[in-house]
Amino acid sequence: MIHVLLASSLPLLVFVALWLRRGRRASFRSLVVLPLACLGSGAWAVVPDLPRLWGNLELYVDLHHRSYCNVFWGHCLIDRRDDIDSSMAFPALFVLVAIAIFAIGWRELRRAEAA
Repeated sequence: MIHVLLASSLPLLVFVALWLRRGRRASFRSLVVLPLACLGSGAWAVVPDLPRLWGNLELYVDLHHRSYCNVFWGHCLIDRRDDIDSSMAFPALFVLVAIAIFAIGWRELRRAEAA
């Protein structure tokens, strides 16, 4: 969960900066692009964990010991710190961020319907 949250933070920060710059307004396009950008960035962050999906534990362990493992948004650096990787604060933060984005989208939809 932490990998996806951290990977989604860059697209999210860009979205928030643009949202504030536009007077706390979000375009329909930005509300579609943001989740797609977060999905792509999050998928990149968990590439070293993907071999576990099809049961290839040898490749999974091998990827975690490669020098380039941290190219995937610091994946192995995070995994080395179990206190960070297993913290329940990150899933809670992930839910709060999702609620905030949903609220912004809902607000824009209501504004569009009122116009």
